[in-house]
Amino acid sequence: MSSALLAGLRFETRMMRRDGAIWFTLTALAGIVLFALAMGASRVAAQQAAITAARADEAQRIATLQKTLTQLQEADAHGKPTPEPPPFRDPRNPIFMGGGPAAAVAALAPAPLALVATGQSDLLPPAIRVTTGSKDGFLFADEIDNPANLMSGATDLAFVVVFVYPLVILAMAFNLLAGEREHGTLAMTLASARRPGAVFAGKLMARVAAPIVTMLLGVAAGVWIFAGWERLVSPEFAALLAAILLYGLFWAALAAAVDGLGRGSAFNALTLVGAWVAITMILPAAINSLAAFAHPAPSRIDMTLAARAASTDADRARDASLARYAQEHGEAGRPRGGPQEMTLRRLATQEAAFQRVEAIIAEHDAQRARQRDMADRLGYLSPAYLTYQAMADIAGAGEARYRAFLDRIRAFHVDWREFFLSRAKAGASLSAQDYAAMPKFTQADEELMARAPAGHFGPLIGVALPALLLAALGFIGFRRAAPR
Repeated sequence: MSSALLAGLRFETRMMRRDGAIWFTLTALAGIVLFALAMGASRVAAQQAAITAARADEAQRIATLQKTLTQLQEADAHGKPTPEPPPFRDPRNPIFMGGGPAAAVAALAPAPLALVATGQSDLLPPAIRVTTGSKDGFLFADEIDNPANLMSGATDLAFVVVFVYPLVILAMAFNLLAGEREHGTLAMTLASARRPGAVFAGKLMARVAAPIVTMLLGVAAGVWIFAGWERLVSPEFAALLAAILLYGLFWAALAAAVDGLGRGSAFNALTLVGAWVAITMILPAAINSLAAFAHPAPSRIDMTLAARAASTDADRARDASLARYAQEHGEAGRPRGGPQEMTLRRLATQEAAFQRVEAIIAEHDAQRARQRDMADRLGYLSPAYLTYQAMADIAGAGEARYRAFLDRIRAFHVDWREFFLSRAKAGASLSAQDYAAMPKFTQADEELMARAPAGHFGPLIGVALPALLLAALGFIGFRRAAPR
């Protein structure tokens, strides 16, 4: 059997070497892979530049505030009269400093293989300025890219693997039996081969190995060129190769199963193209639509508008309360208590707005979590969906990593508000020691979240099982073509 398998493999390889169209297709596939990885590398460089710029801006802001604070303290110590800065520029004012000038940067550094997939990285900026305000004021304050570019999507390796890669495999393997039958060579092969099934298996292996090996070598070369050779020995890269290999074998098994039905090349082509459309386009869209229908949640734009409307309503409620107070007590100016009383009133307004906004965001996040859980369960209906999810997780741009990032920001936001608001409520001014003790979104947190999730092997099993089933159907079809 092994000699028949190798004979079929050698013969089909020799025939493929003489076909210029095959060389052109494989070269184009390798070129598209390198182009996608180059685009991913440029995107990673832009993210790293944004993080570096945000951290440099944070350092400059803090240094400027500390310098101003030192000048004010020295002037007070020497009894020199100095003009009092406005509250929003006074480095001693905890309310305004925590709400903007002293804002901390929370950054999510790109993962080692971030150039592989865009994933969720086009929805959230890589660096976020955390303030004492509600999360709608800083989570959705920055525009990552032109909305028209976001609608068209990014060209990354995940796109090439999910959509382009299967087409090349199907084009190479859709008519092995049908082509020989139509050219009149099937009977000759069946008559001359001792084990026709093994010969056909070898010929199919040659046809599907060409695009799969080209893809794997192209990915390895691209990662080496654009990310460094050390990435080639990482567990994430091994998982990436496994995902690409299993996804390619799934489409090869599907082509063999359809070809084994014994129909013509036209039938095979139409059936496989229909399967490609259903698996890569219709099923993923249907999965997301069903999840959204079962657990409806407002869009991020609607959620942002509702959160900001809640903040505006709280401000209006404060203004109305102050107006009623002035009217009832015959006062037209400030309420009693001086600046500290004004500070406490401002804090009360901010807290009311914060609670309303947090409730809206929490409801939105809960619905989104239910959608994701349902979509993940339904995703096993589409190997394309599973493969993309696995590649996004390997690239560090999947749902799990960004959910961990947002959870960490949520916890850090609580610490940040407590640090500044506790001092504002006590009427204390910020000192040099306070600036040194401000909470930091540390590098250790980023390193923790940069670890690739271990759960991306689950989706790969969901690709491997249907591939084995289709391979069995293809084997039965190929045996049926051999003489009994």
